[in-house]
Amino acid sequence: MLHQNATYETKYRVTQIIHKTTRTNDCCNPLEETKYIVSESMLMELFNVCRRCHRLATPTTHQRVGTMVKIAAECEFCGFTWLWCSQPHVGSIPAGNIGLSASILFSGALPSKVLRVLRCMGVATITQRTFSNHQASLLFPAVARVWDRQQRDYCKRMIFSVAEDRGKPLVIGGDGRADSPGHCAKYGSYSTIDLEEGTVNDIQLLQSNKVNNSNAMEKRGLEKVVEWIHSHHLEIGTIITDRHIQIQKWIRENLPQTTHIYDVWHVAKGLKKKVLAASKQKECEELIRWNKSLTNHLYWVAASTPDGDGDVMWAKWESVENHIHNVHEGHNRLFPTCAHEELEGNQQRKKWIKPGTKASEKLSDIILSKQMKKDVPKLSPLFQTSQIEAFHSTVNHFAPKMVSFSYHGMYCRLMIAALHFNENSARPSARRKKGDVQYKISFPKLKQGEYTVRKKSVEATYEYSSTLMLETLRGMKGGGNEPVLCLPAREPPPLCSDFYHPEKEEAVNYFQSRFARKETTV
Repeated sequence: MLHQNATYETKYRVTQIIHKTTRTNDCCNPLEETKYIVSESMLMELFNVCRRCHRLATPTTHQRVGTMVKIAAECEFCGFTWLWCSQPHVGSIPAGNIGLSASILFSGALPSKVLRVLRCMGVATITQRTFSNHQASLLFPAVARVWDRQQRDYCKRMIFSVAEDRGKPLVIGGDGRADSPGHCAKYGSYSTIDLEEGTVNDIQLLQSNKVNNSNAMEKRGLEKVVEWIHSHHLEIGTIITDRHIQIQKWIRENLPQTTHIYDVWHVAKGLKKKVLAASKQKECEELIRWNKSLTNHLYWVAASTPDGDGDVMWAKWESVENHIHNVHEGHNRLFPTCAHEELEGNQQRKKWIKPGTKASEKLSDIILSKQMKKDVPKLSPLFQTSQIEAFHSTVNHFAPKMVSFSYHGMYCRLMIAALHFNENSARPSARRKKGDVQYKISFPKLKQGEYTVRKKSVEATYEYSSTLMLETLRGMKGGGNEPVLCLPAREPPPLCSDFYHPEKEEAVNYFQSRFARKETTV
């Protein structure tokens, strides 16, 4: 409370102090300025002495706004009063409040958990409603503008590369991701990666009620990606996807000049499932030992045919039907002999499949099936979609499937995940002081106890978060008013918009009446 006898000069001086402490420093981004956690009792000790006469003063908490606190102090002797603010303002918003909201979103954290952690520790913080207001009005547009600039830079780089006669049509990999397993997904995103650059070039987000059903979201996502690529005067030379039937047909009918090939991992996954199912039948238990060999051979078929000749690929794959019976010559015209050296010792004593047995017939049916004859000639020899799977793993950190997000919230978290992936996709291997490459051993669940040795990458960087912070500050100062096409102005209607919505009172009465009937009948 201000002293009753405070003069006009004192009030003016207090006003100047407020403006001085809340003024934004243009040389430093207040959203990224170093901050500290200070206990209230220790903070109040700084205001026990009068600034004018240096005698005893009484500090009180004047105002709290989220993470910001204003302290009013009054001298008990001369009556001098002053105000102190814990952080600067950006416009009318305390910098710490918008900085906390931005940090939660840009790091991919969940606001409910972060705010709960701060409350458990006793730290003054914002509410979840304040966070929602910040991200809707300031953070979502900032993320969209940064992502839009990165896409435009990519397109300019590709067009310049073509103009200099050093470029060629794009080689992209595409795959879809649903926000929940099964056939009840609300959102479906389709992402494409430039496989020669290793960067995500576009993301499209669909809501299931905007298409026929959740299964149609992946095809519609690809259509929108192709529209975006063509609108920026780029052409797709090769596209690598899984074996999605709707996508196969759409590419065949709408992109006749584009080469469509399959990712080997997706074909190998289907092969392993079939061999595993066959091995569970009676007299076929020995097939499980050939699962890994067949998968490795499938990868070799694609990698050893860099020109992508489908006939040669099928000839190489067809030869494995003889190989499992210990026959290594006379396969076919294009691939008459196995590529391995003459088998000796333990290799020759391997448990081969005996011809004419049930196991032999089952495995031959799988190897020479119509599905494999259609898929093997279209295997991708050089590029795979493993980078997209890695990107989807990154998305799980920013938009976990166990949490429901708004349409704009999901879209912006996908954009942030893409910014993170693009910045860190080409990280070099970590090295020791002597220059040796560091390795790590992992035990993937899918390998059922077998280990994998991988090179260890250097620590990830987060420079994109500084870019997003600066863009947020620019938007708050009125510099981000340009429209962004990649973020729709309106969200699609919720899934329940087409359902019957009863009056709340009517629903409650019906709910209570049902339980009343049950109680009377018991």
